[in-house]
Amino acid sequence: MSRKILVVDDEKNHRLMLKIHLQEAGYDVYEASNGIEALEVIDENHVDLILLDIKMDLMDGFTFLSHAKQKGAEGIPVIVITAYSNVKTAVKAMKLGAVDFISKPVNTDALIEYVEANLQEASSDGKATGGKQVLKDYKFDGVYSEEGLGSIIEMLKMVAPTDATVLITGESGTGKELVAKSIHDNSNRKNGPFLAVNCAALNENLIESEMFGHEKGAFTGATSLKKGKFELADKGTLFLDEVAELPVVTQAKLLRGIQEKVFERVGGEKSLKSDVRIIAATNKDLQQMVDNGDFREDLFFRLNVFPVKLPPLRERKSEIPMLVEYFIKKYSHSFNKYVKGYTRDYMDKLLKFSFPGNIRELSNLVERSIILCNSDMLEAAHLPEPDTNTAKNKSMDIKDNERMLILKALKQTDYNKTKAAEILGVSRRTLHNKIKEYELEV
Repeated sequence: MSRKILVVDDEKNHRLMLKIHLQEAGYDVYEASNGIEALEVIDENHVDLILLDIKMDLMDGFTFLSHAKQKGAEGIPVIVITAYSNVKTAVKAMKLGAVDFISKPVNTDALIEYVEANLQEASSDGKATGGKQVLKDYKFDGVYSEEGLGSIIEMLKMVAPTDATVLITGESGTGKELVAKSIHDNSNRKNGPFLAVNCAALNENLIESEMFGHEKGAFTGATSLKKGKFELADKGTLFLDEVAELPVVTQAKLLRGIQEKVFERVGGEKSLKSDVRIIAATNKDLQQMVDNGDFREDLFFRLNVFPVKLPPLRERKSEIPMLVEYFIKKYSHSFNKYVKGYTRDYMDKLLKFSFPGNIRELSNLVERSIILCNSDMLEAAHLPEPDTNTAKNKSMDIKDNERMLILKALKQTDYNKTKAAEILGVSRRTLHNKIKEYELEV
């Protein structure tokens, strides 16, 4: 007997598109153009799952959820379809009983996966989760404020218990790996491995071996069999940092691994299986790379099932005092010093920085301050002078600004590329490519 899905959306073409794909996947589909019609459908028919838009005339999605709950229909799992940028909308819907949400524009492959996963969970429980997927407590090895990462944490509470693929974007140094690790630590895979691969740090010829392993004799130097991260992360999470740097050939193999959960070692013929959750991260615009032909569109859609965009530190300065206290404890312990806090002048001066290197730059500044400090309080004198040209930089062309920052970092480190890359929060390979792009003499 086919499962029955109710699609509630006031946009006829979008509703028809969803209906066609769901029917192709073997589901029976009911339609409703608003909440009032949707309530009539669930009154008269058995429905196994609801796909619900929020913004609709006559009765919106929130009102529908409230009325459905009053009618005793909370046993039906509801997946909200909403624009990614409207995080508060999704959070509110989850509190009203929705079990999941999908961001617009809808990736139909991901849609079917979400529908199947939620139906399976509802069947195994004997009823829908009714919002139980949202974690009340969330383990996060960092600090944040409600005005800063608070809304992001609410999103992570939703996605962590699922097996959904997550794409974390944001500038370098915003804490993408910390967020990825927190998703793993709050998931059902938390007792499995969490393995990270820096896609930009590996030689193009070695990335496949690192990802998928190799057989003995597969190439010169392959003196023994080696298991790759994809295999070693079985029943756990594989974090692909700087995923935009993956070579095209590796992109194709990764796509197959995600879709079919199978792969071959380099030089091998046997297909191997691995149950891995993928979390990817990048500081680049993957959609733009797709448009330019530099990244596979099908892989982008596979990775972009649940997008999480981390704001830069300059947009969450309310978190700086908390982060400073965190780093003071960390580096005081490391350097065996007793530093209990900072002066008001120290914080006033720190807040004048524009933080192009984000949290990583802040960490470096506090570490430097601890080294210079001979008392129990950090003072303004322990900080370098902030960039006074911030306003001017904002009006400059992005590439000119990037070029200036690279030159500044190189000069600051006596042209040590490794140290300059650390300050900028990029890989040495990325810095090398930028130096070549801007024809800098170093």
